[in-house]
Amino acid sequence: MASFIKDKIIGTWKLVSWQYEGENGEIIDYLGEKPVGVLMYDENGLMNAQLMRSSRPNFAQEAISGGTLEEMGQAFGSYLAYFGSYIEKEPGAIVHTVIGSLFPNWIGHQETRYGQIEGDNLILSTPPIPALGRDIVFYIRWQRVTGQQLAAEYAILSSVIQEHN
Repeated sequence: MASFIKDKIIGTWKLVSWQYEGENGEIIDYLGEKPVGVLMYDENGLMNAQLMRSSRPNFAQEAISGGTLEEMGQAFGSYLAYFGSYIEKEPGAIVHTVIGSLFPNWIGHQETRYGQIEGDNLILSTPPIPALGRDIVFYIRWQRVTGQQLAAEYAILSSVIQEHN
């Protein structure tokens, strides 16, 4: 019998992978081989998810609203972010009620994720989601981290990304 995991997911998680199965059965990394992200669940039932491709190009201009349509499209397509509340309706079925999202169609919706804990990892899967012209089941692997671990790791990553740009 499956057990509830809500108390076990409270905390901060860093993104390890976001994958799906291609039409020929191959495993595809949706945001590339080394995605960057953070998922937070708190004891009050609030959650936040930020996921991005690690090699995102800068806009030509420094103004936050200064991107071309192509730059903005690339930025939107390489980042997913949303926040809201969560409950576990049944063992392992985590329902996110989306309050705010980069993808506006999710605002006000409930997004179900099926979770399981494996050591320091949280593996979430989705029901079929319309993406890339078909319905896809995504598998997102997260690793538990402390705030200090996350800050240190992403400080190093940030310097590598800046060198890339």
